[in-house]
Amino acid sequence: MILGLAALSLCLSCGTVEPVSKGPRLSGEQIYRRQCIQCHGENGEGVKGKYDERLAGDWSIARLTKVIAKTMPEDKPGTCTGADATAVSRYIHAAFYSPEAQAHNKPPRIELARLTNRQFEHSLADLLKSFTGDTAMGNERGLSGTYYSARGFRADKKIFARTDATVSFDFGEATPDDAKFTKEEFSAQWFGSVWADETGDYEFILKTENGSRLWVNDTEKTLIDAWVSNGQRTEYRATLRLLGGRAYPIRVDWFKFKDKRASIELRWRTPHGVAQVIPRSHLLTQRATPTLVVTTPFPPDDSSAGYARGVAVSKQWDEAATQAAIEVANKTLVQLETLLRTASATTNRAQKAREFCGQFVERAFRRPLTAEERNIYVESQFVQPGPLENSVKRVILRALKSPHFLYPALTAAPRDDHAVATRLALSLWDSLPDAPLLQAAVAGQLRTREQVRLQAERMLKDPRAHAKLRDFFHHWLDLDKGESVAKDPKVFPEFSHELAADLRASLHRFLDHAMWESSGDYRQLLLADYLFVNERLATFYGSAKLTNGVGFEKVAVDASRAGVVTHPYLLATFAYADNTSPIHRGVFLARHIAGRSLKPPPNAVQFKDKEFKPGLTMREKVTHLTSAADCMSCHSIINPLGFALENFDSLGRYRTHEQGRPVDVTGDYATLDGQTLRFGSARDVARHAAESPHAQRQFVEQLFQHTTKQTARAFGRETAAVLWQGFAQADCNVPKLLAEIAVTAALHDTTTKTVAK
Repeated sequence: MILGLAALSLCLSCGTVEPVSKGPRLSGEQIYRRQCIQCHGENGEGVKGKYDERLAGDWSIARLTKVIAKTMPEDKPGTCTGADATAVSRYIHAAFYSPEAQAHNKPPRIELARLTNRQFEHSLADLLKSFTGDTAMGNERGLSGTYYSARGFRADKKIFARTDATVSFDFGEATPDDAKFTKEEFSAQWFGSVWADETGDYEFILKTENGSRLWVNDTEKTLIDAWVSNGQRTEYRATLRLLGGRAYPIRVDWFKFKDKRASIELRWRTPHGVAQVIPRSHLLTQRATPTLVVTTPFPPDDSSAGYARGVAVSKQWDEAATQAAIEVANKTLVQLETLLRTASATTNRAQKAREFCGQFVERAFRRPLTAEERNIYVESQFVQPGPLENSVKRVILRALKSPHFLYPALTAAPRDDHAVATRLALSLWDSLPDAPLLQAAVAGQLRTREQVRLQAERMLKDPRAHAKLRDFFHHWLDLDKGESVAKDPKVFPEFSHELAADLRASLHRFLDHAMWESSGDYRQLLLADYLFVNERLATFYGSAKLTNGVGFEKVAVDASRAGVVTHPYLLATFAYADNTSPIHRGVFLARHIAGRSLKPPPNAVQFKDKEFKPGLTMREKVTHLTSAADCMSCHSIINPLGFALENFDSLGRYRTHEQGRPVDVTGDYATLDGQTLRFGSARDVARHAAESPHAQRQFVEQLFQHTTKQTARAFGRETAAVLWQGFAQADCNVPKLLAEIAVTAALHDTTTKTVAK
């Protein structure tokens, strides 16, 4: 937290002694102990009933000195100046105020943590995938369609096969090809995969007046069965939970028989999205294998440290973990014969079940089992009489409720290759080690930094690493707190939920392009002079005409915009329903982009637009509302950042006037080192954050926390600094930073000398 003016103004007003400037020169500690300790405590921890807020923050000594000299003591401001003010600020800063002092006084440690909810879901998904296998997905988009001249799908009735960009056809009273089909009956099948960007509930919609069926992520059980039709166009809906960053098998069967018309449309509603035809960009011709997706709801992970971590174990969480284990066991038994690769009547079924269970527990624990563990978790479960399925179920339940699965750090040998593999997989994928990583661990090839980095670079190419980075961006850009963007229809009648969904998709496309298709440069996230828009966004925001009018295209923007800082989705998110909000935008920029610490407001003041005189600009309203000294300790940072974005309205459209007057975007921003910067545009803010070592280092630390679920300081006082230096030398490449963080975490506390460098 930033030390506010109110806190400082109390610092020398706690007693009545002679001014510190008289007599022998006192040290900063002596001044503090004579004048401040009664209100602020021995180590700045605060005193109940006087000033109970901890004196901690990120201001520089120069800025602390300036404020002390101006405001202290409260009853005689300006009497602690010069060398005395400098001495007090130096002592406070070094003793307990600065982040370095806080870390020194209470060194952080690596906390024992369970799997986070995301890690739990993805680990279970990949645990089953390790047995069912996975398909290497290609780049061909769309679905493979096969058309038949009859209602059935007989090989002798096949007319042609092709790749369809989408499943959206209205043949009317005609056919796919009148020269080859009769109007009375024909059919089609589509196979492939559907790609999910975000984790959440997906509503699938079939619109047809004919017979149809839909399978998603299950090759046996239909998600929608509308095979019997009444000949009237009807919508059929079903909801399915999917994990982001993965492809799922999809199949559509459809036929017409004696119906007057023929049409079919495959649509979906994604998390945060609107109902639309599943676009070509999210369909693949190759067919993935099904993915186990646990539907058991879990309580939220602890986020009190600023990132999700698995440090809290409640009764609700334990019950959810138990229910999820039961869910996995039941779903495993459904496909047991496939997993055992045998039939229920075969004589070696019991032996194959034991082998499967042994492999299951080993993969769940992420390492080979000891003889004792194999007996406890596997062999002993087959002693009891009863169906073989009961033994398998007991093994699965014991394995998934074992601390060895739930607490990955609990390994028999925390410094061995399997521990390194475990940390690497959790960091990059939030999941289990895959076969190549486990093979490297068995071969003892995870002992040097070069060996581990080689694996990390391989793993970066996997979609799970891309999904992990996108998940971080959701946190960094504060997207995980907002469900939707809503605007007042009276003020913005042109705004729609479809527009909001397009804006979110545009931001995702921008992030993916910047990281994986372009340079991966952190600075380009802030300074990029392009956006991704579709026809609707291009029309609404006045972008250049698109080339093909299908999907999202990269278009150049003028110098008023700058990467994520001015992306319309974020501008619209951090704004009121009927107006801009320099405060919301400024807080977002301060905490997430500039990397500044802000303390909670001393008083929650609600912004009531109707209480201001008509004709005032939003800047004038905010300036008046935050003019008090106890507000300005933080708003001296927030306001200039938020004002710099006032050229953009509540929907992120560029404007030059408000209330008939030119928009004033200028502001003086105080940096941590005591400098004052003059901002005159949003791009000035973006440029400062892109070039600021502090902002870059804060980005590094945020990514470290999100990746490892631990603070960087717990891995050593210089860890963040070393990572930032490497980040700067590598042209601020974010994927490389992600890999280097994962390598650092994987090799931490290893004793082999070759690992250190």
